[in-house]
Amino acid sequence: MFERLAKQAEILENTWVTHLLGLLPYDVAQLIAREPDEIANDYNEVKKILLKRSFFNEWVDGVKADSLEKLSDLIITDQIKHKVSQDVKDHFIDDWSKLNSPDDLVEKLDDYETLRSTFRNKQPRKEGHYDRRNSFKDDSAVATNEKRKLYGVTHNERGEPKCFNCSNFGHIARNCSLPKSCRECNETCHKAINCIAKESNHSSDESLSVRRVG
Repeated sequence: MFERLAKQAEILENTWVTHLLGLLPYDVAQLIAREPDEIANDYNEVKKILLKRSFFNEWVDGVKADSLEKLSDLIITDQIKHKVSQDVKDHFIDDWSKLNSPDDLVEKLDDYETLRSTFRNKQPRKEGHYDRRNSFKDDSAVATNEKRKLYGVTHNERGEPKCFNCSNFGHIARNCSLPKSCRECNETCHKAINCIAKESNHSSDESLSVRRVG
């Protein structure tokens, strides 16, 4: 829209950034102003920044990350997803976009890795055949390195998994001795799927929608 109007008004393209900044909200304009001059004065670079910001806002709103804790979980989950190989993504293709909790994602990945290791160990080996690639897969050190590479930010330098319930290393959230808190209300006596607060919020949203339609 801005580009079309600028062309209709015959505004010189090398001054588009100046005119655009005057139309943007103050906080967004300040975001652009903090960039190096070669970026802040380049309309195409400014356009990229604005598109990324718009995509980020829609992404956060879409998964309802309405608190700093949920936003942090969302970013950590996204970092883990970028480290995962394509075959793992394909395995979880139906649920991949719904996995927005690092706790849930790591548990899914652990279950998948356990299942894959079990299946691999049950496969019979041919007598007298030496497969160099499979011999590396059976090596515990290599397996640990693969796991660290797969999960990225969820393990420490010794390859110990991080628990997203207590933030300590050496175990996963599923095996954590501390009670898990509900992501909806932070209570420890139930899970998010059974949360009364969640149901209450959902009912409020539905009643609000009915009032708006009426």
